[in-house]
Amino acid sequence: MADKPFNIKQVQEILGLSERTIFRLIKDGELKGFKAGREWRFEQKDIDAYIALQRKKAEEELQRKEPDAA
Repeated sequence: MADKPFNIKQVQEILGLSERTIFRLIKDGELKGFKAGREWRFEQKDIDAYIALQRKKAEEELQRKEPDAA
């Protein structure tokens, strides 16, 4: 049995982001969600994928800022 999907308020709490930002992430394709009636829902795997993407971006940014070891 699959986990129950999260609603937008729960995703806001999990990610610490505003509702407006969540909708922008959906629009930009960075966060996957689906509509059940008029409400947005999000699966754990898609929230985890978004978090992994953000970690990867942060690591890449840190590597660009570190001076080259010679």
